[in-house]
Amino acid sequence: MSGGEKDAATLLGEDLLCKNWVESRPAIMGRERVEIFRGVDLVTYLKRNEDAMERALPGSKKKIEKGYTNAGEVAKDVAKLLMKKDLFCRSERMFKKPKLGRKKLTKFPRKVFVCEDQHFIEGSYYSWKIQRPPTPWVKVASYIAVLLVFGCTLFPLAPYKVKLGVFYTSLTSLITILGIVGVRLLVYATIWTFAGKYVWLLPNLFADNVPLNEIFSPMFAEEQNKHGKQYPAPPLRNRVIAVAAIFFSIFAAYRNTPEKGYGAKIRSTTDDMFDFLVSHGTLQRLTGESNKEDPIGEVNVNETEVDDNLDDDDLDDLDDFDEL
Repeated sequence: MSGGEKDAATLLGEDLLCKNWVESRPAIMGRERVEIFRGVDLVTYLKRNEDAMERALPGSKKKIEKGYTNAGEVAKDVAKLLMKKDLFCRSERMFKKPKLGRKKLTKFPRKVFVCEDQHFIEGSYYSWKIQRPPTPWVKVASYIAVLLVFGCTLFPLAPYKVKLGVFYTSLTSLITILGIVGVRLLVYATIWTFAGKYVWLLPNLFADNVPLNEIFSPMFAEEQNKHGKQYPAPPLRNRVIAVAAIFFSIFAAYRNTPEKGYGAKIRSTTDDMFDFLVSHGTLQRLTGESNKEDPIGEVNVNETEVDDNLDDDDLDDLDDFDEL
């Protein structure tokens, strides 16, 4: 066999991953993104598909038929062979206890670490060391990324409507994020002040080890310590004083924004941004001032504005000018 060719065990491992013969899920191991699977799923698949075991261990099918061994033992031998080929390694979940608001651990953890003991155990997790081949969507995503870079570069030259759309999209996203954060803090402060409970709205919203389809579940959950017990509540008087002090500090900071320095710079930047939108479109400020301008190059010869403050000498000079 030449150096460039792959043996049967390596090809079997690639098929197990790339053809989804064994259920695999994305996870984070250290600073790398990997795909993990359960040892029990691998053994179950191999026991049901003796031809796959025959690919890695020729002659195993005949031994099973003659009763020299059973399918379970051969499946474990194949798994050990794949580990010896360095196709995957044994790993364990990083967090051993359920997330806040859950009673059971997830089927597949989001974060794992490599175990020191690399013996194959059917009830453990394993991380693939091989990668799936790139799909056509990877090329599409790369082209889209290049277009986004060009779009950001040419953004100053974009039409006004494009700039306006980007502005409102960004502003809407920012307001949505800040609004959600504000509502969560308000709910937390209200429940903590009056009930003494540490309850969060959407506790998994900013969790990095929770799948996207589980971010909004559960809706409410109370914080617990490492022993699974609730935190003790401070006295009501202390809670009210703490919340009142926080709101008073925020109100005082808002009312006493400095006219110079960083606060003034923020105001100036905001005013310049809105002035740009007003001067290049049909928008108007909340002051009610009109944005209409006289057409350039048009002169009304039938109307002459005369200042009421002109004295008689100035009017005589105007009459002399008309006679000329």
